[in-house]
Amino acid sequence: MSGLRVYSTSVTGSREIKSQQSEVTRILDGKRIQYQLVDISQDNALRDEMRALAGNPKATPPQIVNGDQYCGVWAGGGGGSVGRELW
Repeated sequence: MSGLRVYSTSVTGSREIKSQQSEVTRILDGKRIQYQLVDISQDNALRDEMRALAGNPKATPPQIVNGDQYCGVWAGGGGGSVGRELW
């Protein structure tokens, strides 16, 4: 797979996850960076794929991948671990 992918979920009771997902997409949109939003709530295989790429069996969205290279989890603030990879 190629291109930037943001693994997210449309079904969550976590205010923190919703907020982090919104911030990631807001920043990417603001910088006009093209990405594919992958909704892991649609298929358990997508959740498993996200966790395998993250190397963490308990990873939660949002997770960011560029091609097959894991870029990081959103940590908020100044871009978290993603800042060095994308912006």
